[in-house]
Amino acid sequence: MTDYRRLLIDFWAEIEKNNAKLERYAPVPEGWRKESHINYLGDYSPWHLLNLYYPKDYDAAGGKLKSVIYIHGGGWMYGTADLSENYLGWIAAQGYAVMAMNYTLLQYTDLQGIVKDIFDSLHWLENYGEKRGFDLGNVMITGDSAGGHLTGLVSSILEDPELMKTYGVSPVKMDVKAICLNCPCSETDSLYIMEGDGTENGRGTARAYLAMMLGDKGEAAPWSGKTSLSSVMKGIKLPPMLLIGSESESLHQQSRLLMEALDATGQDYETLIWKKEDGAHIEHVFNISHWEWYESLISNKRMLEFFEANC
Repeated sequence: MTDYRRLLIDFWAEIEKNNAKLERYAPVPEGWRKESHINYLGDYSPWHLLNLYYPKDYDAAGGKLKSVIYIHGGGWMYGTADLSENYLGWIAAQGYAVMAMNYTLLQYTDLQGIVKDIFDSLHWLENYGEKRGFDLGNVMITGDSAGGHLTGLVSSILEDPELMKTYGVSPVKMDVKAICLNCPCSETDSLYIMEGDGTENGRGTARAYLAMMLGDKGEAAPWSGKTSLSSVMKGIKLPPMLLIGSESESLHQQSRLLMEALDATGQDYETLIWKKEDGAHIEHVFNISHWEWYESLISNKRMLEFFEANC
């Protein structure tokens, strides 16, 4: 009998290895600096580190900067705050303070555990960010792929006391003006990431994903039925959302499902969806992994313009 959990772990380990090879050749943007690996819980866990990014010559004594909070992707099963460093450096170089956090990966916890880690990093920023130049009255949360799902989930929880109880987290004092989801994997009930729903591996890994998100409690978990964005957005009003994606990406169906849910719940959102005729290279999270591409620069500038328009 196939162990689909192990299949997912091995799948993401191989992607991590291949991406590490490509990172050697990635161009690095100019005009930014970084504070690395701050432990946001003080427990020396490698999962509880965060990075801060600023314009190169920024001094916090000169005033606060509008703030971008980034949640990394990687299928919930690989990656750290360092994963998209060139992309985050580019954002910082445009004049923003940026925070990115590690969180415990899904093979070692459940979805509630991931959410708690992210909220712990937000509380650290709530307590110390203003001193370090973060304007917490003007915040955008963004993420890509699995991080796009977590961006939508965390943003929903921030707006709903009942969801806070469900996930066991407490309110955060910051004003989220906008959220941006890049190629999000929004629907956790249909995570056909390795293969399609018409295949045994597709169905098996989708079931394994959901089982891992619910953890030891299984369907008795308080967050059972409240993991997909379509389920948690009901009855709440999210900050204005920008959805960036591409018809050429392998997981574009997830963006289509999200747009249906956004329309059904009456959320305020805009889209930038690249067409197939724009190029087959505009694949999954293209604007994160290749910040320097023409299409990526247009997408990422649009994200910052959307943020500014809602501040």
